[in-house]
Amino acid sequence: MAALVCKICLHMTSNQRKPQPPRSTGARAPAPPRRHLRRSEIERRRQRAIVIGTVVVVALALIAITAGLVYERLWLPGRPVAQVGDVTLTRGDYEAERRGEAARSIAQSLYLATFGSQFAQQFLDQIPQIDAQAVAARDEPVDDALVQQWIDLQLIRQGAQTGFAIQVTDGEVAQEFINLYGAEFAPPVDAVTPTAVLPPTLPPTSQSEPTIGPGTPSPTPAGPTATPTPSPTPEPTQTPSPTPLPDEALARQQVALQRLYDEYVNEMRRVDPQRRIHLTIDDFRRGLYAQFLRQVLTSKVQEQLVPDATFTPTTDPSSIEVRHILLKVTVPLTATEEERERAFAARRAEAEALLADARAAADFAELARERSEDFNTKETGGTLPLFDKDGKTTDGRQIDPAIVQAIANAAENDIVGPVRTSFGWHIVQLVRRTVDTREVQLNKARAEAFERWLEEQRAAINIQRFPTLVPTPSPLPTGTPAPLPTVELGGEPTPTPLPTPTETGVPQGTPEITPTP
Repeated sequence: MAALVCKICLHMTSNQRKPQPPRSTGARAPAPPRRHLRRSEIERRRQRAIVIGTVVVVALALIAITAGLVYERLWLPGRPVAQVGDVTLTRGDYEAERRGEAARSIAQSLYLATFGSQFAQQFLDQIPQIDAQAVAARDEPVDDALVQQWIDLQLIRQGAQTGFAIQVTDGEVAQEFINLYGAEFAPPVDAVTPTAVLPPTLPPTSQSEPTIGPGTPSPTPAGPTATPTPSPTPEPTQTPSPTPLPDEALARQQVALQRLYDEYVNEMRRVDPQRRIHLTIDDFRRGLYAQFLRQVLTSKVQEQLVPDATFTPTTDPSSIEVRHILLKVTVPLTATEEERERAFAARRAEAEALLADARAAADFAELARERSEDFNTKETGGTLPLFDKDGKTTDGRQIDPAIVQAIANAAENDIVGPVRTSFGWHIVQLVRRTVDTREVQLNKARAEAFERWLEEQRAAINIQRFPTLVPTPSPLPTGTPAPLPTVELGGEPTPTPLPTPTETGVPQGTPEITPTP
């Protein structure tokens, strides 16, 4: 039994060690070695990762470029900057306004350069700088002043339309354009060339010249022949051209715009022949149109606010010029009223005598230079700043009311006084009163009425800024306006510098004296 079991085990062992015949799999190639299979698989995976990474990078780059283009060309230009009523200023519109502003500045520089060669180059040198600023504005913050300028134009347009039904034609705008730029950049075709004015011809004298016959010697002049003095060449006279009709103005406007643009390009090429030209002729057309459109609208609104037929001029002077001579009265701040009165009374007689001298003097200004104690004005003959009937000066100060009251009823060149102020006693001469002409007063009244009307439009029409600006709180009115600063009189004399001592040495060659013991 045991032997039988041993045989069976030996048989099974032999069957396990016997190689099995390969299964039939057709024309299958033998499998490569395991090590070679591992290297090729790693290389294939690496190449596939490189391809996938490259595709991802290119896709991300394309997405970034597309997003940048969409942001720069579509999203950003469409973002609102300001809105007046139902009219919106987008970022793209703002950039066009900025280019138009640059074109206006360049046109102005070209126009000013025509006045003479002394400052012409200075104005022309500004053109490349203005052009560069217009390009850099795209990456800079929004210019609030330019946005406010656009807002004001929209307020004027909408207010003029709704309040007065004012319409402006392109021909009217072109007329304003030609009034400024036409003479230099688009003269009329039939303009007459200025002709020099010839000096008058002297009439012939009644004295006849001697007749020289044959054989008669020519008379020899008794003295040297006088050299004729050259006369100055007369300047050409030019008559101002009238405002052209709208159709003519439109045609000349095109010529002037083209010439302005050509001179801008030439100036840029002169600085750098390879320099890029950033502005177009449309930028000039748009910028200058906005400038003269505002002028026409403003003029029409002003005519509605202050009609010529109903305007009554005033006889109040717009400026008053006076001279004064001051006798100072210095009183301590701690002085009593009685001490103050004694101080003024002490110089009253001197002031009365000075008044008599001033009325007898031939030149008040010269007397002021000699005797005035106001060191701020004595060198100018005692002339005070110009002021109006209320004493307000052109620089926003206030003349002492006592002086204003003293010359209220005086005639020109009258001398009044003594006038008492906190500075002392004054002798005052009224030099002149200036009353503006009716035309000047009308223009001033219209300008003031227009400013009030524009403020009303700002309050009535909805204005928005994006992003919203936080308004600066204004102080509440107190009911009484703050007093103007008083013009200071008196002053202190300018100290005279002491002479610099000159060192004197012992002259060479001079023997020194030896003291005798």
